[in-house]
Amino acid sequence: MLRPFRRARWGAFMLGVLLLIGAGAFGPSASASSATAGTSAPVRTCASLQQVTFTDGTKVTSTDDTTVTGVCRVNLVVPEQINIGVSLPTTGWNGRFVGVGGGGYVGSVTQAGDLAALSGYAAAVTDTGHTGSLLDGSWAWSATGMRTNLIQDFAYRSLHEMTVKGKAVTQAFYGRSPAYSYWNGCSTGGRQGLMEAQRYPDDYDGIVSGAPAINWDRFVPSGLWPQVVMREMGDVLPSCKQEAFTQAAVTACDGADGVVDGIVANTACRFDPAWLIGRQTGCGTITATDAAVMKKIWQGPRSKDGSFLWYGLTPGTGLSSLAGSVNGVQTPFPIVTSWFQWWLAKDPGFDWTTVTTDNFAQYFEQSREEYNSVLGTDNPDLSGFRDSRGKIIIWHGEADSLIFPQGSIDYYQRVVQQMGGLSRTENFARLFLAPGVDHCGGGSGAAPTDPLSAVVNWVEKGQAPQTLPAATTNSTITRPLCTWPEVARYKGYGDSNDASSFRCLVNPLA
Repeated sequence: MLRPFRRARWGAFMLGVLLLIGAGAFGPSASASSATAGTSAPVRTCASLQQVTFTDGTKVTSTDDTTVTGVCRVNLVVPEQINIGVSLPTTGWNGRFVGVGGGGYVGSVTQAGDLAALSGYAAAVTDTGHTGSLLDGSWAWSATGMRTNLIQDFAYRSLHEMTVKGKAVTQAFYGRSPAYSYWNGCSTGGRQGLMEAQRYPDDYDGIVSGAPAINWDRFVPSGLWPQVVMREMGDVLPSCKQEAFTQAAVTACDGADGVVDGIVANTACRFDPAWLIGRQTGCGTITATDAAVMKKIWQGPRSKDGSFLWYGLTPGTGLSSLAGSVNGVQTPFPIVTSWFQWWLAKDPGFDWTTVTTDNFAQYFEQSREEYNSVLGTDNPDLSGFRDSRGKIIIWHGEADSLIFPQGSIDYYQRVVQQMGGLSRTENFARLFLAPGVDHCGGGSGAAPTDPLSAVVNWVEKGQAPQTLPAATTNSTITRPLCTWPEVARYKGYGDSNDASSFRCLVNPLA
């Protein structure tokens, strides 16, 4: 049943609803199934949901139960232009609702909700209030000024509207409200989950926030730093030199967990790129300039006086996403250049090559001043979510090539400080780091296999996760992901590719 305080607020919303006719990852989960509040069949047809209306002008634009067998799709538009897609299981609804996060600048209603629906969840997704490529942020700009209403929709309003309207459609279809509501997202979707916890703490009972794009106003502009450094130093590192630095760092830092397996389990390890000067590669000898470029990239953005601005790529992390080039021509990540062009310079003709190490700090501070309050999503005060009895799992790959994991660690440390210490914070929010894992998955390390079930069991059974089960993409290596600040260490016996051969210990090298 719904918790009393959630039921009261939900009931107040439903007074404003007139019913004229009274893919983060999803998969089968034994633990989630055993926690279900019971399955429910629809009390009306999918087509009849076309007649559901809302007092705020929200319209149901279409319904469809033929495209995906077993799923009823409902599309809505919230004024002014927030598009929402709701996917409802036509059989075997598990009594839960899940909000599914987006990626990048979003810009479309994906079918990610269908996979969740096929796993038993009523699910909702949104385009966040604009249409376009997830790599293109030009929608926020106009010749007369930034479109603040669209920015607010993208940052937070669309997610709350999606949640409220998605639950209303769910109730209309099944004749009862969801027993529990969850958020599941990675990258932008991870940021969206934390935004919900910070701004709308009663929307969700449990949240999975993977590789969260929090600190947006800082990590996004920082993504141009590798390209600025290479251009300014006249040394665009070819891919084979990038790979040489990456693999050398892996070799130097591997083994901290007791196993030499190509997975860096200690990002506190320090590797000096100057050690590679003179090494031969397939694209030439590594020079002192190459090493200096690499050092600046790993160091991260700095102001003219050398003071810290933001984090850099962790040693051992692939460089191609942010330091990419083709035949010596630099290829910055589009989300980053779009940010500079449309959100900072506000100039359709802007050329990213005008950014230098001297003026970088100016753009960086502008980004913070203009967008932290709306897009930073880094408020450590989660007391509302805690008091609402919500539970949140944050996880981040330590070899993330797009969103630097140090940002999530920094945020969680501030949450711990704000919320009264680690033991109190762990009652409702836990951080898990995944060594060797790239952005939302991939890489050489083991990524969480089913974090949604972990948060479901935490919410519904009171089983706080001590570890998250994790596996590599090909499932040849399994690991336990430990609650921060602990890390997995090999016991010294057993199969080193098997999670049972590891235990969680406080990292002595951190």
